[in-house]
Amino acid sequence: MWGGGYVTLWDNLKKFSRTEDLLGLSTYIDYDPENENHTEEDKEKMKFILDNHKLWKSINVWEEASKYFDWDKTKSTKYSGYLLNHTQKLAIDLSDYHKQSKYSTPDGLIMAIDAVPVLTETGEGTPMAFFDGITIETTEELVGTWCGDLLQIVEDLPKDYRLINCCFAEIWSKAKDYYRKFGVNDDGYVLKDSHGTLFEASGLDFYFKRVPLESIKAEVSDDKIRFSVKPKKKS
Repeated sequence: MWGGGYVTLWDNLKKFSRTEDLLGLSTYIDYDPENENHTEEDKEKMKFILDNHKLWKSINVWEEASKYFDWDKTKSTKYSGYLLNHTQKLAIDLSDYHKQSKYSTPDGLIMAIDAVPVLTETGEGTPMAFFDGITIETTEELVGTWCGDLLQIVEDLPKDYRLINCCFAEIWSKAKDYYRKFGVNDDGYVLKDSHGTLFEASGLDFYFKRVPLESIKAEVSDDKIRFSVKPKKKS
């Protein structure tokens, strides 16, 4: 569970009914916003959360956690093996996730949105990361759907787990990365591979739903690159 403050606002508490979920929220929520939109059921949930918050004792696990990756060298955990969801019997190939979601900065640093916070978020924070749009490959329908589930990373895929596709990538980081790697076509549109395939992305509306697919145009002026969104032409 990736805790976010927005879970106490509006009607987000309605998404949580399991006792273990409410206990998870109680690890970090320490006040009642007195939301006027809370139903009587939500008020009971808030009371349960606040009562249990007082019972937790925070401990520092950095020494134990740091053994699992070489932070000074890699700045990242390994993206290999499979991320399992034991609750739903699902699996994600972490290497494939990284391949789809990663991008490189101008100085060559490889970066990606970590999958676990997005899959397990509570407070609708992901739309902020995707405010400008997403790549066509992004699986935004998975956002928050693993919250409260039992997860584990393993080397081999169990036979009884279903492998699903997962990608979380925002529009501009990928556009700039593809531009540096593959350039543009004759019309100035950013390419996503060496075969001339256009990079396509999508905006997201207020309800986190996709708007029509779009291509990204790169225009160079005064040694500066300006990226702009161009609606895809209807056939």
